[in-house]
Parts: sequence; C-alpha cells; structure tokens
Amino acid sequence: MASNRNTGHPRLWISYLSICAEDRNFSYLVSQLRDVNVEAIYSCLQLQGETRLWQRIVQRLLSNDFDGWAYVLTHQFLANSACTAELISAIDQMVPYIGSDFVMVGLLHGVAAQHVPPVLKMRPCLSLGDPDWRFQLVDALRNHTPHQRPETVREEPRFQWKVHSRYGGNPALTAIEVGPRLGSIQYWRFAVPKKAQTIRWGVGAAGGGEISPIKFAVARGSGRYLNSDVAWFGAANGISDTESAYVVFSGAPPDFVCFGVAQSPVGPPGPMEILRTVPE
Repeated sequence: MASNRNTGHPRLWISYLSICAEDRNFSYLVSQLRDVNVEAIYSCLQLQGETRLWQRIVQRLLSNDFDGWAYVLTHQFLANSACTAELISAIDQMVPYIGSDFVMVGLLHGVAAQHVPPVLKMRPCLSLGDPDWRFQLVDALRNHTPHQRPETVREEPRFQWKVHSRYGGNPALTAIEVGPRLGSIQYWRFAVPKKAQTIRWGVGAAGGGEISPIKFAVARGSGRYLNSDVAWFGAANGISDTESAYVVFSGAPPDFVCFGVAQSPVGPPGPMEILRTVPE
C-alpha cells in the first residue's frame, strides 16, 4: 500500500478485537477521522488460537507503514479475562518490533475509564463518547518523536557481513553472507527490496561456503523500508561462527540488504541491521 508521508497526514490502523459473543462494525470511525486529516484503515481482528495476536498485529503494522494503532475496547471484550490478557501480552511482545514510543491507543466504546485494566491505561485511552476524542487522537499521533523503524541501523554492528562477488566461481552471482559476532542465532531473517533478483538463500559454511538446500521452519512476509517495498524471509537453521546465512543475487546486489533476529520460528524480524551497497 502506498505511503501517505508526502501529504503530512498520519496513518492509523483501527482494529476491532472481536470475540464470538458480539458482532459490531466500527468502520464509521474511518470517515470521522478523515475529517481531521487522519488516514485510517479499519479491520475486524478476530482472536484465533492458532496464531498469536501479537504476531498478526506486528506484521500488519510493519507491512503498511502506519504511524499508530488504535484498538476498540468494548465492555464484552474487557469482561473476558482471557481476551484482555491476550491483548496485554500482545502489546508487551510487540514493543521490541515496533519501538516503545509507537502510538497505541485504546478507543473505549461503552466503557468507563475506571473499568479499563491499569496496565492498559498506561497508554492513551479515549472514550468514543467524548466529542473531542478525534482531536485527542490527532495530538497523540502528531506530538511524539517518530519511532525508529525496525530496519534502522544500530550504531554498534551486531553482525559480520561479507560480500562475495563471483560467488561459487560464477561471475553473474553476488552473495551476501551474514553471521553473528558473538554466540549463535537460531531464528534469522533477511529483508531485501521486492524487485531484487534473489535466486537462492539459506545456510552454508562461513567464508563463502555452499548453501545447503535444507531449510527448517521457513518464514516469509513483507514490509516497508523508507520508500521501498521489501520481502523478508528466513529459517530456523542456526548460524554461528562456523555457519552463516546467505542470500544470493543475480548480478549486482540491491541498494540495501537487511538482517535481523526473530523471536520464534514463524515470527517477523525484530530490529534489523542494514548493509548498504550503494552510498546514501
């Protein structure tokens, strides 16, 4: 989805956390926010036991370059202790991926603030019955320091990078090799521009070794880095000082390649380190 950065309008994802006991539609909030120059997207987010809530939320937020996330809280939802615990857990687990200052706001529908669990009230909670809720939300989106995206480079390199031109003796191939500076990594992820000509990736012996065709727990997804659509992918084959992760390109590599660690076999990458092949 195209970013709306050039307009100066903040982008917000509104999700209704749905449970079986109720069926509501809060899509009308999108037009109300459009009147105050907020570009909002609404969706009903059903709680599903087979996929952790935080993983679904993080992937959606990273894939669409949102400035904030608003979740509708109803009396029925908060009365369900299991659902409330799942939301609280999801917010805690999301922070390493989206940053502690990412705007997350609870929108209260038919719920008094005193009935909201204290841990959720640590973040803004706005009553939809308050005539000024839209303007309070705009203030929350605009009056904060923009968070660093997970793709932002850290000052201290965490990984060892090597570029192998003529990889495997083939002048048409370029391989990027990445390994940990210390210890080992079980779940790792590359992220590259979607237009990149990626022809092979996986784990191989450090120092330009051949890539094994065997991959465990392959994970894939998509997201944004600055103005580029990126694809991320990785596996659960551990890497260490003797085994590295590789991605191979046909011809010259893309302008940048990102690498990071995931917290689970199928989870998205956390904060990523970037190798720029073309100076900014």
